[in-house]
Parts: sequence; C-alpha cells; structure tokens
Amino acid sequence: MIEMILEVLRNIGIAGLMVGIVIEAVSIPFPAALFVLVYGYILDPTLTEMVLLSLGSSAVYVAFSYIPYFLSIKYEPFIRKKVSKNKVKTAEKWIQDYGEWMIAVGRVLGMGYIAYIAGFSKIRPVSFGVFTFLGFFPLAFLMFYLGSLGNLEKMADWFQNAQWMIYSILAAAAVIYLVYRWYRRKGALVKERGRE
Repeated sequence: MIEMILEVLRNIGIAGLMVGIVIEAVSIPFPAALFVLVYGYILDPTLTEMVLLSLGSSAVYVAFSYIPYFLSIKYEPFIRKKVSKNKVKTAEKWIQDYGEWMIAVGRVLGMGYIAYIAGFSKIRPVSFGVFTFLGFFPLAFLMFYLGSLGNLEKMADWFQNAQWMIYSILAAAAVIYLVYRWYRRKGALVKERGRE
C-alpha cells in the first residue's frame, strides 16, 4: 500500500508536493511537514536542491497563508465563531506575550489556525509573511533532509516525538513564566502593603 502511494506521488512530481503545502497553508488540517518528508524520500535531493526546494515550498506556503489571514481580517466576527474559542484565546495571549515570533512557532507546531489569529491580532501583512517564512523554511529543510535519509517510518516517528518534545518544552516554559509572574505580583503586593 505504501509503495503504491509513493508511486502515485512520484508520478505526480513536484506539483503534488506544492498541492500538499497549499492545503495546509490555507488552514485545512493536513500534515504538510510529513508530506515534505515523503517528498524528501521520493526526490532524494542534494543539499543545493534541498535549499531550493525549501525556499520554493516556503514561498508557496507564505503566499497561500495570506488567504486565511486576509479572510480573518475581512470576516472576523464570522470566523471567530468557527474557530475554537480556547485556541483563539490561547494563541492571542501568546502573540500578546511573545509577539510576532508566535507565528513562526505556530507553524513549527502545525497550528494552521495561527493565520486567523494573526489577522485578528492585526499583525502587519509583511510581518505575517516574514514570520510565516521563518517558521516554515527550517521545518521544510529538516523534513527534506530527513526524508532523503531513506527510512520514512523511523523519520515519521522521530518527527512525531520531536513535536511532542517541543510541546512539552513550551508547556514547561509557560508554567515557569506564570509562576514567575505570580511571584512578582505577590512581591509587588507585599511591598505596597509595607509602604502603608
């Protein structure tokens, strides 16, 4: 079955890769990173080809990411109803706390809805494009490289584990940050009471 899928993708060529990237870029749930991994295996690119493929893939990803970004600006009330309130609240808080870098981090974590949040948060179009590129390019390059190593199952498992590790690190960082803020606030209250 896997060989049949690989053969179909081989026959489709680069167009298939771009279609997979476009699907995720427009915020339809789709594992573009794993798709790039498979194409790294199929194409077996040289280092120069990996860089060129990563640049091309990232440019396509950025271009099509503007669709949900501009839709979120134009139809914000309607789209807010369609996107999970918890996801919107969390991502908006992250953007507020950590700035535009959250767009890049969101791309690495596969948060396709980050394009909508960027639109809601009034992130400038140029910044949105730059940070989307900064999030997708290294991921694309890594996936092309891992795919070119030739063991798809092992690489897919490694990627899934790496994603969980990133989630864990971010969760730990968030907890540390919240505890730090709580202690700072508590310290400020103690000082204020001391002055009274």
